[in-house]
Amino acid sequence: MTTSHDSDGRRLEPPREERSRLERQLAAAQAITHLGSWEWDIQTNVVQWSDELYRIYGLEPHSVEITFESFLSRLHPDDRDRVQREVGLALAGGGGTFAYPERIIRPDGSVRYIETAGEVQRDDAGLVTGLLGTCRDVTDDRKREHALALHTDIVEKIQIGIAVWSVENGPDDARLVAWNPASERLARVDLRPMVGKALGDILPFAAGGKLEALIRDVAIDGQDREAVVEGSRDPSNPTRSVSFKAFALPDRCVGTAVEDITAQTLAKWMARAEQRIFELIAEGAPLSAVLEKLASAIEEQSPATLVSIMLMEPDGVRVRVGAAPRLPRSFCDALNGLPIGPTAGSCGTAAFLRKTVIVTDIESDELWKDYRELARAASLRACWSTPIFAIDGHVLGTFAMYYREPRSPVPEDFVRTARATHIASIAIERRQMEDELRALSGHLQKVREEERTGIARVIHDDLGQALTALKMELAWVTRRARAGEVSPESLAEKMTEAAGSVDSIIDRVRRISSELRPGILDDLGLVPALEWQGQEFQRRSGTTCLVTTRVPDGTVIGQAEATALFRIFQEALTNVARHGEASSVEVRLDVVRGEAVLEVEDDGKGIEPPAIASPESLGLVGIRERARALGGDARVSRGPSRGTIVSVKIPLSGVAR
Repeated sequence: MTTSHDSDGRRLEPPREERSRLERQLAAAQAITHLGSWEWDIQTNVVQWSDELYRIYGLEPHSVEITFESFLSRLHPDDRDRVQREVGLALAGGGGTFAYPERIIRPDGSVRYIETAGEVQRDDAGLVTGLLGTCRDVTDDRKREHALALHTDIVEKIQIGIAVWSVENGPDDARLVAWNPASERLARVDLRPMVGKALGDILPFAAGGKLEALIRDVAIDGQDREAVVEGSRDPSNPTRSVSFKAFALPDRCVGTAVEDITAQTLAKWMARAEQRIFELIAEGAPLSAVLEKLASAIEEQSPATLVSIMLMEPDGVRVRVGAAPRLPRSFCDALNGLPIGPTAGSCGTAAFLRKTVIVTDIESDELWKDYRELARAASLRACWSTPIFAIDGHVLGTFAMYYREPRSPVPEDFVRTARATHIASIAIERRQMEDELRALSGHLQKVREEERTGIARVIHDDLGQALTALKMELAWVTRRARAGEVSPESLAEKMTEAAGSVDSIIDRVRRISSELRPGILDDLGLVPALEWQGQEFQRRSGTTCLVTTRVPDGTVIGQAEATALFRIFQEALTNVARHGEASSVEVRLDVVRGEAVLEVEDDGKGIEPPAIASPESLGLVGIRERARALGGDARVSRGPSRGTIVSVKIPLSGVAR
C-alpha cells in the first residue's frame, strides 16, 4: 500500500473510495488468517476491535462496547492476572513491542488459544497514549500440533518397529528415510548412519527375504500386505519369529511395521509339542522314546541347536545319556558313566552345583578342560545345561543345548529350557515311579510268599509236631482205657500233659497271629501297638528302643492311618536291624495341626545318599508309597552327625473330640 504526503511532509488521507477498498482488503485478510486487530486509548479507555476480532471472541461485529475491563473479563480466569501484568509492563516500559499468549472464553463456553502482539503508541510529546495490537487465533494450530506431538510420541514409544522407505528410484530400490526406536531394537543396528541405504545394506541377511518383497510389491500396486516369518535369517538369533506389514505412503514412500512375535510363536509351538509328548507319556511309551521326542522337538524348532538329556545314575554321582538325537554317537558313548563335579563340563557341573551352567565357548572355558578334546572331535563350541529336578528337590538329570559355534543364550533359549526341563521331570519321575511300583509289587509278592512259607514252616514244624505229640498222648490213653490197663493216676497225668500241649499250641497260634497283625493295634490303638512293637524289637535285637508319644486326648486316628503308621514303623525297625548297626533307636509320634508325625531315628552308620532315592531300596519305596496312598509324605535322611532318620507325615481323617 502506498502512502501520500503533502509538501510539508504531512500524510494525506486517501480518497474515500480508496479507503473503503483498503478496509475491505484488510478485513478479508484478517478473516483468512484468523487475525484480528485492536487499539486501546488509555485516556478514554475505549477499545476498538476489528470485525474479525469480534468473530474470534464469538461475537457479532460491534455488538458490544469493549473496554479494558470487559476485555479482561473474557479471558480465562487463570490468565487474567498474567495478562494484566504483561499490559502493565508494556505501558510502564513506555515504548517498544510486546507479545504474550492468552486464552479466552467465548459466550458458548468454548476456550480459544490466542497469540497477542502489539506496540505502545505515543503522542507528539512522547507521552504514552495507548496500545495497538493484533490477536491471532491459534486454536486449530495448537490442536494440530498437539495431535502431531501425540502421534509422534506414540510412534516413538510403540513396541512395533515403524520405518519409512523411499522408492522414488523404483520398487526394487527402497531406501531408508525414517524410523522409530523400536526399529533399532528389532534390527539391533544403529540406524542413524543408515539413512538413504537399502534394506540389504542395513541387514544383509534380510536381502531377498519377505520384508524386501513386501516393500517392492506395495511400491508397485499400492496395496497393503502382511507376512509372518517363523525362523529368522539372522544368524545371531535364528529362532526369532517376526510379523511384517507394508503400506503405501505419499511421495513414493512405503511404510513398514515389524513386530517380534517370537514369544507368542514359541508358546504355540511348545503347547503343540507338549501335547504330543504328554500323549506318549500317557500311552506308557518307553522313557527313551519320550525323551527322544522332546529333544527332537526342541531341535526342530531351533535347527542350530543340538540337545542332550542326561539321566542321573542311581548312585547319584554319575550320569548317562537319556536322549541325544543329533549328537555324535562317539560323543554320547564317552559321556555315559562320567562323574559329576565342579569342573565336569556343562552337564556334570550343572548336576553337581544344582544350577544352570552357561559355557559360551568350550575352547576357553575351564569347566571343559578335561573334555575339550572330546568336544573338538564332535565339533561342539558352546553348551548350556540346566538341572532337571524331582518334586522333592533331588536332581534327576540335566537338559543341555549344544552349538557348533561360540554363542550366548537369548531369552527364548531360557523359555525353551524351562518348559523342556518341566516336561522331562514329569516323564522321568513317572517312569521311576512306575519302575518303583513294579519293583514294589514284586517285592510285596515275594514278601507274601516268604510269609506264607514261614507260616507253612511254623505250622508244619512247630504246630505239626505239637499236634502229633498230643495225638500220641491221646492214643496212649485210648488204648490203655480200652484194655483196662490205665489207672486214674496215670490217666490224670496224661491228661495234664495233653493240656500242656494244648496251651503250647494256643501260644504258638497267638504268636503267629500277632506277627501277621497284632491284636493290640485293633483292641487298644496305635500308641500301645507302637510301644509293644518297640519292646519286641528290643527283646529280639538287643537294641534299645525308646518310644515317645504326644497325642492329645480325644484325637481320632483311623484304622487306615494307624495300620500305615504301624507298618512303616515295622519296616523302619527292620531296616535298622538289617543295615543300621545301631545301638539305640528313638521313636517319636506327635499329632500336630491335624497330622500324625512319626519319626524313627537311630544312631547307626547312616544311610548313603544314593540309597535314599534308589528304586532298589524297596523298603523305603514301600514306606513312601504307604504314606503317599493316604495323602502324606515320607522322607529319609542322614542324621546331623550319624544314623538315619525316617520322618513320616500323614493327615488324619478323624477329628479331635
